Amino acid sequence: MQLHLRGITAVRTRNVSRARLLLVLGFPMAMTQAENIDPANDSSQYSYGENVGWINAEPLGNGGPGVQVTDFSLTGWMWAENIGWISLSCENTSSCAAAQYAVRNTCAGVLSGYAWSENAGWINFDPSTSDVTVDPVSGNFNGYAWAENVGWISLSCENTSTCGAAPYKVRTSWTPSGAAPAGTPTLMLGRSGSNTVLLSSVTPAAPAYDLVRGDLIQLRITGGDFTLATQGCLAENHIFTSRLFSSVPPVGQGFWFLTRTVNCAGGGTYNTGVPSQVGSRDSEIASSANSCLP
Repeated sequence: MQLHLRGITAVRTRNVSRARLLLVLGFPMAMTQAENIDPANDSSQYSYGENVGWINAEPLGNGGPGVQVTDFSLTGWMWAENIGWISLSCENTSSCAAAQYAVRNTCAGVLSGYAWSENAGWINFDPSTSDVTVDPVSGNFNGYAWAENVGWISLSCENTSTCGAAPYKVRTSWTPSGAAPAGTPTLMLGRSGSNTVLLSSVTPAAPAYDLVRGDLIQLRITGGDFTLATQGCLAENHIFTSRLFSSVPPVGQGFWFLTRTVNCAGGGTYNTGVPSQVGSRDSEIASSANSCLP
C-alpha cells in the first residue's frame, strides 16, 4: 500500500506475506549533464596507456558524451582507438541493477573505484601502488589508473617526465561546490512484479543524495516528530540513482522515506517548503541519533 503524507513517500504492509521484499530506491540525478573536460579548449583531454595508446576524455568534442566530474563521482565516457568506449559509471547504461560500479570522487579530488571497458575489463582508479587525483584548484588530473588486461594508464605527462616530448594531460573545470544544493527531491513508490520499487522524479540534479527511513506509526502518534520517528540513514552521499533495501514493515505498520541532495558544501533540505508542513524536518532529523551526517 502506498501512502503520500505531505511530501513523504511511505510504504505500509496490510494483510500481505511477511516475506522479504526488494526495494529499489531511485534518486533524481541528471544524466544529461555535458562533459566538463578541457575547459580552455587546449586539448587537455588525453591520457596514455603504453598498451592501448591515447585515451580521450572528451570524445566528440564540447558537449559530447565525455567525462563529467562532480563532487562525489565521475560519469560519462572515455574513448580509446584500440579498446573502444570506457564507461565511468553504470549510470551511463542504466545497468546498476546488474553491476553497480563507478569512479568516485572526494571533495579533495581523490578518485577511487572502477571504470569498465568491454574490450579491456575493469580499470582501477585507486590501485595499491598509485592513484588518480584531481587538483581542486587547477582541475588537473594526475597519477595512474590500472587495468589487469592492459596495464598502467597515465593521466598526465608529469607522471613520466615526458611533457617536453608529449605534453598531454586531462583537465576539468570542476571545483568543489561552494553552496549547499537547493530544492527537495521527491520519491514515488511503485510495484514491479513481485518486488517493490521506489523510484524518483528527476529534479533537482545533484552530485549525491542522503536517504533516511523511519517508522510511520511513530511519526503519526508523535504528531509528525521526525526526531523520534527517524530509524536510520539508508544512504549517505549516495551517487547512484538506485538503492537496494531488502526489508518490509510488520503487518499493519509502515516505513516512511525522505531524501535530500548533497554536495561538498553540505546537505540540502528534507523540507517541502509548503505552508502545510508542520515543524522543520531538517532540524528534527538532524537531532535524531539515526540521521545521516551533516
